[in-house]
Amino acid sequence: MPSFNDAPTPQNTPASAAGSYMPKNASLDIPSTISENSELLKGMLANNPALLASIQAKLGELVGVDSGYFSSLPKKAKEGVYVLKTLQEKQYVIEAEFQADLLELERKYADKYKAIYEDRKKIVNGEVELKKEDIEHGKAVLEEELGDEEEEDGDENGNGNGNGNGNGNEDEDDAKENANVKGVPFFWLTAMQNLPPVADMISDRDVPVLEHLVDLRMEYMDKPGFKLIFEFSPNEYFKNKQIVKTYYYQKELGYTGEFVYDHAEGNEIQWTDNKHNVTVEIELRKQRNKHTKQVRTIEKTTPTYSFFNFFSPPSLPGNAANGDEGDEDDEFEEVDEELEAALQNDYSVGELIKEKLIPRAVDWFTGHALQFEPDFQQEEEEEGFDDEYDDDDDDEGVSDGGAGHDEDGDDDDDGDDEPEQKPECKQQ
Repeated sequence: MPSFNDAPTPQNTPASAAGSYMPKNASLDIPSTISENSELLKGMLANNPALLASIQAKLGELVGVDSGYFSSLPKKAKEGVYVLKTLQEKQYVIEAEFQADLLELERKYADKYKAIYEDRKKIVNGEVELKKEDIEHGKAVLEEELGDEEEEDGDENGNGNGNGNGNGNEDEDDAKENANVKGVPFFWLTAMQNLPPVADMISDRDVPVLEHLVDLRMEYMDKPGFKLIFEFSPNEYFKNKQIVKTYYYQKELGYTGEFVYDHAEGNEIQWTDNKHNVTVEIELRKQRNKHTKQVRTIEKTTPTYSFFNFFSPPSLPGNAANGDEGDEDDEFEEVDEELEAALQNDYSVGELIKEKLIPRAVDWFTGHALQFEPDFQQEEEEEGFDDEYDDDDDDEGVSDGGAGHDEDGDDDDDGDDEPEQKPECKQQ
């Protein structure tokens, strides 16, 4: 029978991020195996950053290292572990069945939503006559959600009580205004601009293009993955009627028993010309022929920040989508953290559109969905704490701001656009 000394301890089990001696934010606590005076060592380490860094590096090497505890177990205990692994393999099979059934369930209900989304598309684009009972029901629901703000706003504008400005022309004015309205103008553009992560991707040049967005929907594929379909009305910017972004998952489930994101692909956008391509900026340059002295003007295009870069997603080297299968020697190449972050951000945006924007589009259009966003709620809570320290904060702000400006000596506009353009340039 194993003795007490053979039991798992932090010294003889594999280290982990949670159980290692020195976490990421390492304190100056000394491991108990060091017998010297603790206070003396704390002082030595505090005054010798190089020594502290060396100890941290050594301890970091223990993370993920097998301590040999399992190999030291008696044969019968090892056989118990083998049987546990057998049981876990059976669990993997059930998890795979669960994910397959869950995917089928999602597809089933996506088909049920399809009719509702088709009606939504027709209403947004003014293709159907609105039913009075649906208008009244939706109005009551919206007023309940938004409170009395809409009613008060209507009274101030003379629309809430039917009397208005007293000239009796409200009905006539409404008729003229409604004659020029078809559906719900700029529905999808407005909804996208109210969803913070997506709104941050939209440039001023994108707005007139996205005004032509008439529908946004999601479809599941036969294999694990989904498509985001952006449908546009005929426009002067590109020839595509639809622009599709497809997200693929790996065939095998991950360790957690869920599908693992693999890569994304986007349709090529058929821009009518560089002038209408909002993903590039055009610079006109003049060139003079050395011999004939003839002058010509050429266009130089530079990738720029745009929502439509969303359809040119980043991809990892060796990805099958690039036609590069890679090889075994490249299996442990260094990870490009910036590329990894771009991939994660791209997938997160796709999930937001799939899980939030498409199902709750009208609430993002009205802005009501923002009430349920954690960041929005946190901002509202923080607003209540501003007044008490206004004077102190203002003084500190003026002092810090002035010092910072004098030290820089730079104009406010220097480099403002550069950080936003860099990630997008990588997606071209």
